[in-house]
Amino acid sequence: MVRPYHLERLITLVAAAAIGMMTAADAAAGAAVELAAAATGEIPTAEPSEPRKSGTRILKIQKALADMGLYLGPIDGHLNPETKAAIKLYQKAAGLKADGVVTKQLFEIIENNSKVNSLLTRLDQVRQDKKDAARQALLDHPATRDLISEGNNERADPTRDASACFEEPTARCLLSEASESAKAVFSSELRDWALGEVLVAQARAGLGRAAMDTVRRIHDPRLIMVALRDIAEAQAAAGHAMEALEAVEIIPDKLKQADALLAMAGIQSKQGDMKTARKTVAHMLGLTSQLDSEVKRISFKTRAAVILAVAGDLAGAASALAEAEIQARSREDETERGVSLRYVASALAEMEQPDQALDVLNDVVAQSERTPVLMSTATAQARAGDAAAALVTADTIEAVRYRAVALGRIASTQAELGDQEAAASTLQLALAAIEQIDMPYARSYAISRIALAMTQLHGGSEEGFTDFARAVTIAGRIDDNRLRAHTLWTIAGAQSRAGFGATAAETEALADASTAEIKSELSRVWMFCDVAVEHAVATKPEAGWKAFKKGLRAARDIDNAWGRARALAKLAITIIELVDPVGRMETPL
Repeated sequence: MVRPYHLERLITLVAAAAIGMMTAADAAAGAAVELAAAATGEIPTAEPSEPRKSGTRILKIQKALADMGLYLGPIDGHLNPETKAAIKLYQKAAGLKADGVVTKQLFEIIENNSKVNSLLTRLDQVRQDKKDAARQALLDHPATRDLISEGNNERADPTRDASACFEEPTARCLLSEASESAKAVFSSELRDWALGEVLVAQARAGLGRAAMDTVRRIHDPRLIMVALRDIAEAQAAAGHAMEALEAVEIIPDKLKQADALLAMAGIQSKQGDMKTARKTVAHMLGLTSQLDSEVKRISFKTRAAVILAVAGDLAGAASALAEAEIQARSREDETERGVSLRYVASALAEMEQPDQALDVLNDVVAQSERTPVLMSTATAQARAGDAAAALVTADTIEAVRYRAVALGRIASTQAELGDQEAAASTLQLALAAIEQIDMPYARSYAISRIALAMTQLHGGSEEGFTDFARAVTIAGRIDDNRLRAHTLWTIAGAQSRAGFGATAAETEALADASTAEIKSELSRVWMFCDVAVEHAVATKPEAGWKAFKKGLRAARDIDNAWGRARALAKLAITIIELVDPVGRMETPL
C-alpha cells in the first residue's frame, strides 16, 4: 500500500539533491556569469557601493527566503543588508560558501527550492482538504460518524505473553497479538497502515465486529473510507454476501462504494456464485451514474463487462462495453480519450476478443496506455491457439522489460495447451530479451516469470527433470534476494508435485540460502505466507502448512511493533487461506 508521505519525502529528497548540485566548477562559472551580469545590471552585485540596486531576481529571492522564514525585511527587489544576511543563512544551511554573493547559480538553486517547497505546501493542502472532506462525509452519515476518533491514547500491554500463540497458532490469537502490537506504533500513519491490514484479516475470518472496532482506531478519515471498502471485500471473500453488502452501504464515498461492489462481484464470480455476481454488478452500474468523473464511469463499465462475461451474461457484457466505447470516443480531451479507450481495449482482451482489442488500441497513441493492453492481448491470442499472432503482438511492445514478461506468459499458455516445443522456443526469445533490460528489479522480475514458466515444460520424466534443472539455473540469475527465494521455493513445490522429491530437496536448500540473505524478517514472513497460499491453491496443504511454519518462526523474531503487527496479520489471513483457499468458510476461526 503506497502512502502519500512517501511521495512527499521523495520530493524533499529531490529538493535536497538540487541544493547540493553546486560544485566547484559551478561556482567558478557562476562567478564569471555574475561579473558579466553586473555590467548589464541584470543581477545586482553585493558591492557596498551599490547597496540599493534593484532587480526582479532579488525580488524573487526575497520572496523565496521569506517563505522559508529566513528573511523578514521588505520585499522590494533591493539587495539590502537584511537580504544579504538571509542569503548567508541560506548558503550556510545548504552547505555553500556563506558570502552573501548573488550568482545565477545561487538564484536557480533558491528558485528550485522555492518551487519544491511550494509543491509540498500544495500537496499538504490537497491532503488536508481530502482529509477534511472524508471526515465530513463520515460525520454526515449516521452509520459512520462514531468511527471518527480524536487522538490516540492506546497503550500496549507490556506484560502480555504471546508464546502460547506461537506454539499453537490460530487466526484469533494472531490477530489479537497483531492488534496489541499496533498499539505500540508511535507514528499515526504507520499505525493506520498496520491496522488496515489487521481489520482485513479480521473481516476475512468472519470477525466483523472486531474489524469495525479496529476501524475506530484509525486516525486518518481517508483510510477509514478505505477500511470500510476492504471490510466489504473481505466479507465477500469469506462468502458472507449480505454482510459484505451491508458494509458497502455505509461507505459515504460513492467512488469507494462502486469500487467495493466491483471487487465483490469479481470474488463472487470466482466462487461460482454467478447469480449474486450479476446482481452486484447491476447494483454497481446503478451507482456509477452518480460519479462526477466520466472516465471513472467508463472504467467501471468496462470492468463490469468482464465480470458479466465470466458470469455468463454475455448480452449484458456486450451492452456495457458498447456503451463504454461510445462514451470513450466522445471524450474531447485527447488524454482522457486515450485512457478511456485503453479501458475498453483491456476489457476486450480479457474477454478473449484480441482482434477487437487491437482495433480499439489503434486509436490509443500513448505508449504507456498501449503496453498493458498489448500484454493482455498477446496472452489472449496465445490462449486462443494463435501463437504466431501472440508473438507478433508481443514484438510491438517497446519496453523490453514488459516484452520479456509477455513472452513468458505466452510460453506458459503454450505449455498449458500441450505445445511444449513451441513453449521452449518462446522462452528462448524471452531469455534473449532479458539481456537488454537495464533496471535491476525489472530484470529480476522478468527472470522469475521465465523460470516459473520453465517448470511447465515437463512432458516426460527425463524431459521434466531437465526443464526443472534449467528453471533452477535461471532463477539463480535473479538479483533480488526475496524474489529469488520465492521463485526457488515455488520451483521446489512444483518439483515435488511432479514426483522429483530428491531434486525438490536440493532446490529447497538453495531457497533456504536465498532466504537467509533477506535482511527484513517481515519480508521473509510475507514471502513464506505467499508460498503457503500458492500450495493451498495447488491443493497441497501439507506443503502450505510447512511454509506457514517457516513464516511463523520468522515473525517470532520481529521486535519492531509495526513490522510485528503486519507480520501477524499476514499470518492470520494465511491460516484462513490454508483452511479455506476458495473463500467459502462459514464459521469464524
